[in-house]
Amino acid sequence: MLFKPLDKKGQLSLEYILSVMVVILIITLLSVPILSLSIDYTNDVMDSINAKNELSKITDAIDFCYINGKGSKKTVLLDFNKDATVRFSSNGGSGRAVLSLKLSDGSYKDIIGSYDCDNLNENIHFSKGFNKLSVSWDEGTGSITLSRKS
Repeated sequence: MLFKPLDKKGQLSLEYILSVMVVILIITLLSVPILSLSIDYTNDVMDSINAKNELSKITDAIDFCYINGKGSKKTVLLDFNKDATVRFSSNGGSGRAVLSLKLSDGSYKDIIGSYDCDNLNENIHFSKGFNKLSVSWDEGTGSITLSRKS
């Protein structure tokens, strides 16, 4: 059996493959933290938009009952991505609903909505997932009440 002398082409292609693998590894190690950070920011934006949308549903229901007068009632189905507590407060002629949203970096962002009713001061906690909220203006009490239903 005669052995042919090997040329240098096989060694060159092996070095090329190894160098390409090292470059891919370096690119991967650099891009993963950047992608992770951008995914966190994207999730924060999505949670903020969802919270603003759900808060808008609540304030629209309060305005609906306030405009239609005593005896009106509206039930709203809400879907929160995270547990949330909404603080309702009035300052004379109008009211504010504030939802504090915890972001991925540990800080909080206040999502604020306004409504026309001036006699609503309470806090309501909503759990992650679907929640049902009943907004009603009782004829006897003359004030709008919010009640979370299971």
